[in-house]
Amino acid sequence: MIRNLGKVFLALCFLTVGGGAVANAQIDRDSRIEANVPFAFVVVNTTLPAGKYEIKWIDGNSPTVLEIRSYNGRRAVIFDTDVKRTPNDEPANKTELIFNKIGDKYFLSQIWADGDVNGNQLEKSKTEKSLEGDGTQTERHSIAAIRKR
Repeated sequence: MIRNLGKVFLALCFLTVGGGAVANAQIDRDSRIEANVPFAFVVVNTTLPAGKYEIKWIDGNSPTVLEIRSYNGRRAVIFDTDVKRTPNDEPANKTELIFNKIGDKYFLSQIWADGDVNGNQLEKSKTEKSLEGDGTQTERHSIAAIRKR
């Protein structure tokens, strides 16, 4: 009887700790990122104009599906990403959007939120791959953003 009570107690401890970890992951993904992008840019195959944008995770259970929406609400794109880890698994020290500039076009490439060891990496679009294949130099640009919880 006492041994069974110990097992039940141990199982409850695991459930409590595991439930807390899941809740923390979902709370993290409830945050959003705000940025003022000073140039037109491409997300997947959609060109968005310069302006103020909000990025949020669509589903707390899937940290790879995001939505970017203009502040005026006129433009929005839902897109899938891959998880990208920070070097040496150190938390990101700032919130930023990374763009690849090829010729005169900017492509959203990565999204980083301060305090997270995982960021989001977008797959290159056909246009981006084509421009790279032409031998055009790729430049990396960072735009500071704000994480809102």
